[in-house]
This record gives sequence, structure tokens and C-alpha cells, in this order.
Amino acid sequence: MKPKYTYKKSSEFIENIDFEYFETYSLQRGPIFEKEIESLESEFNYLKSKSNLNKTEKDRLSELDELLNFTQVIVNKKGQFHFSAVKINRIEKANPKSIRLIEILKTEINDVPNWMCSPIYRDAILFYDKNETLIKQLNICLSCEYMETELFNHINADFKTYELMREYLIEIGHKIETEKASG
Repeated sequence: MKPKYTYKKSSEFIENIDFEYFETYSLQRGPIFEKEIESLESEFNYLKSKSNLNKTEKDRLSELDELLNFTQVIVNKKGQFHFSAVKINRIEKANPKSIRLIEILKTEINDVPNWMCSPIYRDAILFYDKNETLIKQLNICLSCEYMETELFNHINADFKTYELMREYLIEIGHKIETEKASG
């Protein structure tokens, strides 16, 4: 079945979330992550080279294929956190840092980045309601300037939004690389 793509402005996204607090996460970065990926790739290649896989091995191969060869988000369809996710902050809605994030996401859109690379989401923001239920995730790739709430649900934002988001995440403790996509 072909996926259904949706596109929403970042201002619409943030204006339509009734949240109490959010948590920020870093994922898919650092030496521990790189080492784990090497190990998973070795396991994947080993299983792929075998001719007669049992059901457990087939299931594991499928799981590894999805993990290694498809875009990863902070929380998958099964509700599981990405294995590399590290919580950086919890920020209440009334906190000035939350108000700053809302302002960033409300930045007027004049020019939407359109790099020809696949996003690698290394930062994410999870929004929770007053019952501490996760209501929305925002996966952020600052390298290719791209955001999705979940796979195929895109959030459009201006180039300036990504500059401000990068500064903001660094200010609140994210260790962000400086590389950006280049045309």
C-alpha cells in the first residue's frame, strides 16, 4: 500500500497541540550509537548471507532491515523509543523556553528547504498532555532541514526556523553537529 503523505505548516502544527510539557531527545549520534550500528550491520549481513533461516532469524532480519535501511523516528509505530534516544530536557508549557520554541515554530514561511537527501532524525521533541500521555512527536533533521511528526507526516518550515531551532536546541543542551546539507 502506498503511503499517504501529509504536509502542515510548523505554525499550524504548534497551534493545534494542547500540551502541558515537552521533552527533548537526542538520537542516532555519538560513538556508542556508531558502535551499536556496526554491530547491528554485522548481524544483518550474517543473517542475510544464510540460506535457511528459521522463523526467529527471519523476524530478526526483518527487524534489522527496518532499523538499518529505513528512516528512523524517536517513537516507532509500535510505540517503542529508538534504542539510541537520550532525554535531554523536560520543559513545562509556561516556561520561557517553551514559549521560545512556540515562537520558533511560528516563524513565517518564505522559503522551505528542499534538499535532495534523506533525513536522519538526530533530535526530537515529544509533547505530552496533563495526563502525561504522549500526544505528538516532532522529529527534526537539522542537516537537511526537515521535520516529520511520524513517517510521511511532514512539517514545513522556513530556512530561518531551522537556524533558530539549531540555536535553541544547542542552548538547552543538545550536542549538535555543524554540518548542513549543501546544494
